[in-house]
Amino acid sequence: MPHTETSHPKRRVTRGESQAPMRVDLHRALLDRIVRGELAPGARIKELQISEELGVSRTPLREALLRLEREGFVRSELARGFSVEPLSAREIRESYPIIAALEALAVRSSAPVLPSLMERLTTLNAEFAAKVGPEHAIDCDSRWHETLISGCPNRRLNQIIAELRSILRRYEHFYMMDPALISKSARQHARVTDAITAGELEAAVNALADNWRFGMETLLLRIGEP
Repeated sequence: MPHTETSHPKRRVTRGESQAPMRVDLHRALLDRIVRGELAPGARIKELQISEELGVSRTPLREALLRLEREGFVRSELARGFSVEPLSAREIRESYPIIAALEALAVRSSAPVLPSLMERLTTLNAEFAAKVGPEHAIDCDSRWHETLISGCPNRRLNQIIAELRSILRRYEHFYMMDPALISKSARQHARVTDAITAGELEAAVNALADNWRFGMETLLLRIGEP
């Protein structure tokens, strides 16, 4: 599995940095390391080292790791401790069609407000196309998709999509490591907005589905799955 090491300054998790409880901050810090690839897929998690780096005791660290295990980001083995879940072809195949279908539903339900979003979507896509580096690209891509469905009145649907995007974020990080794929996705985004501008809702939904399908198929190839 290709992996790019990224160096980031050590950061201590303290209650004073946020209004959120320390355990929430700790969960977020660990998840961020997994998404960024600092904790690589399949790598063992060195609890003592991480607790020292983050300035926390082993108990809240273990609680955060157990939560990440429930969410599918890490696994635990007897006598071996925790390790990062490898990138999974099964998860890609199961998750990408779901989020594509859910976003299509959200777009259809927000059809009346879509024209008012075009200027913002175009600006975000231009910013996305210009980004170098996976973190900036993921941020722009996420904001583009969030804006696209921002007119959806179904709060539960929006919540499910947001949770699923969080699960897929580390896959998106792997995808966005290739600048050529960022450009490809930006062109796919443009086809979505062009269809909306032309008043062709179903064409926009189909272009959005193509965007997610391309991401799924590309990721499967990149992790060695046909």
